[in-house]
Amino acid sequence: ILERENQGTTAIGEGIAVPHAKSDSVKTPGLSAMTVPSGVDYNAPDGKPSDILFMIAAPLDGDLHLEILSRLMVMLMEPEFCADLRNAKTADEFLSIIDKKETETNGSGGAKNVLTKKEIEECDGIIIAADKNVEMARFNGKPVVKTSVSSGINKPEELIQKIIDGKAHIYHSENAEEQADDEEKESFGRKLYKHLMNGVSHMLPFVVGGGVLIALGFLIDTIAGNADAGGNFGFTNPIASVVFWIGKAAFAFMLPILAGYISQSIADRPGLLPGIVGGYLATTGATLSSPTGDDTAISGFLGALLAGFAAGVLVNLLKKAFNWMPKSMDGIKPVFIYPLLGTLLIGVFMLAVNPFIGILNSGLANGLASLGETSRILLSIVLAAMMATDMGGPFNKAAYVFGTAAIADGNTWIMAAVMIGGMVPPIAIALSTTFSKKKWTKEELKNGPVNYLMGLCFITEGAIPYAAADPLRVIPSCMVGSAVAGAVTSLFGCACPAPHGGIFTFAVVEHPLGYIIALVAGSIAGALMLALLKKNKKENV
Repeated sequence: ILERENQGTTAIGEGIAVPHAKSDSVKTPGLSAMTVPSGVDYNAPDGKPSDILFMIAAPLDGDLHLEILSRLMVMLMEPEFCADLRNAKTADEFLSIIDKKETETNGSGGAKNVLTKKEIEECDGIIIAADKNVEMARFNGKPVVKTSVSSGINKPEELIQKIIDGKAHIYHSENAEEQADDEEKESFGRKLYKHLMNGVSHMLPFVVGGGVLIALGFLIDTIAGNADAGGNFGFTNPIASVVFWIGKAAFAFMLPILAGYISQSIADRPGLLPGIVGGYLATTGATLSSPTGDDTAISGFLGALLAGFAAGVLVNLLKKAFNWMPKSMDGIKPVFIYPLLGTLLIGVFMLAVNPFIGILNSGLANGLASLGETSRILLSIVLAAMMATDMGGPFNKAAYVFGTAAIADGNTWIMAAVMIGGMVPPIAIALSTTFSKKKWTKEELKNGPVNYLMGLCFITEGAIPYAAADPLRVIPSCMVGSAVAGAVTSLFGCACPAPHGGIFTFAVVEHPLGYIIALVAGSIAGALMLALLKKNKKENV
């Protein structure tokens, strides 16, 4: 603890200090607390004496102390809580105050520590450091600074000073599209990417849940010996039928949800309904001559993308068009005018464009379905390698979105290559840290085995710390491993109906043994490349 304090005070101001340290002498993490009625000089940033001290002792392995610090900071931000701690008469009373507060802040699921209306009203301003759009209507009338996650991490003082100096723009939810990011202007491409990712992130549960249930219906029918049921395969057996149709119901929402949340990202809540309706019309193939649907005009994934962006733009135009209305009408615009006119306009728009987008969608689907074996292998190699290129970045996301779009058209072999490509990098690194120990630092070796689990769960981001430390060697190695795995999936004719889940979806993969061979082959290839390219670490020689 003293060694840590020599590096700089752990006082955070407002009478609070949190001395902490990691040590190999700590076998079980511990937390001690005390109050000092008269306070003690702790070199706090605000110059005030510290009278509440929490001391954390953590083992060397992992970052448990950071988790404890984070939870403490959330509670200690509230003056009333700190006052209660200062006024506690006994240790039991002190602990009961903390227990009560922990119960309040720990939810059973979903968002944690959600900002309350009171907190938003009382704050001086809001800083949003995020790489996708967040729900903004609640910040109406407050100074808002929007920036990237990296800026939030690297220059928090500068961002806070903007709020303090009154240089942040006042956010007005009715004119969301007119308000550019205050901290840094975003390129048009980045804005499109953020809107798309908002739609994709909300769509995924429907694709995963629906796709896996549909595949389970097929699996149950196979086990029941109904594989020769022809067009009824998947719902011949009564149990298979129930599972299959529940999956179909979930899957049917995929494209409307994609379009709805793209639109919401652009136009805030008023864009949600028009986007969902536009996405639904893309799935039915509705046209001006056939509003109930035309199979030849089903625009599918491409139509849903267009519907989402078009609906968002239309709603923002409606906001400008009705800006003349008196303030007393503000309440009726987002719940009546925008949804009503926005839905009508996007409906007419989709009826008009569906026949043309339907031709493109059919051409793409038929082209993918008719690819020869060589072309399938090449496409599988490229998509799998893209998954390892930036591990969560634009290349990775582009390949992933392409794979999910192909699922909607029945080309599930593409997702087999995409998912295996995302699973390989962490496992290749884990293998390398296991069998090529001289290539890695002690810290990297310690955390390496975790990547076995990360890879099996299709969490490509587990490889990012290793790639960031040595990108010129790690990224090409992972790309080679993923490319090998992608090629093997194509050679074995593997197909995957679910776009997430990793090893947990292997039971519903076509040719699962070939899929396992592809994962093993790609991971070994990546580990061998790492062994060849990486230099020995001096500390391990």
